[in-house]
Amino acid sequence: MYKWLEKEINEIRAIKFHVVETLAEELDITKTIQSDICSLLPPSYIAFISKFGGAKLYKKNNYYQVGVLNPPQAKILKSGEQVLCIGHFDDLEAYFKYSLLIPGEESPVYEWTDEGFEKIADSFSEWLTIRCEDARNAYTEKEWKEILNGSLPFTSEEEEIVRARNKFKWRVVEFDENRNLKIVVKNNSNIILPYLTLGMRTTDPTESRRIWESGLYLNVSNIKPGQEGVVEHHIHQNLFTPINTELFQVSDPLPEERDKYWEFQKLRTAEVSKI
Repeated sequence: MYKWLEKEINEIRAIKFHVVETLAEELDITKTIQSDICSLLPPSYIAFISKFGGAKLYKKNNYYQVGVLNPPQAKILKSGEQVLCIGHFDDLEAYFKYSLLIPGEESPVYEWTDEGFEKIADSFSEWLTIRCEDARNAYTEKEWKEILNGSLPFTSEEEEIVRARNKFKWRVVEFDENRNLKIVVKNNSNIILPYLTLGMRTTDPTESRRIWESGLYLNVSNIKPGQEGVVEHHIHQNLFTPINTELFQVSDPLPEERDKYWEFQKLRTAEVSKI
């Protein structure tokens, strides 16, 4: 079971496009899942967890389109119904219903939508197949070819940008009710960058919605090496407010993520100034 996914993982050269706990040997699921719950879980879910553990699949921008949890998360809905959250597709969480779990048998998978629970598949393996196919269809033919082949490594100029962005320090000094930001940025590097990419996420998720994440791109082109400046930025998305929003330092970019980090924007037009 899941030979197709194992084959795909082995064929893809893009770094961290699929992230699984292990492919080397079968996992001991009793170490992650309580025995009373484990006995209820459907065979196709157990087979996946035993082979891969938890998984994050089909990276697109800064998130993974498909996720599988290990262990599953028990929840009680406001209606009193008990469910097990087993993963997600895009921003929709996927569940087993406790009331339908029968030892040794498959169980349907539901996703939580604006209308409530929607049955997606009759089993975990069917749900995973459907959602992985949906995720693959989100890439263009050109994008999928690049994913299979992997991106070219960073040039020396790009590596310098990766090093430089880590030397930028920042702190939020104002975030008003109109979603206007003021951030103090200090350039401790030896080059001028056109932009500085930060992460932005909501910090008040509900039972039926996972944390939302996005990118924030600050124009730091006027901040020279050794200097500090205030950058003003307006957040257009209504989802992010001063009450529920947190800014954070994002990890270093991978070669596959050149287009997602705006530090490289002017490099492609030879406009990054080196001091």
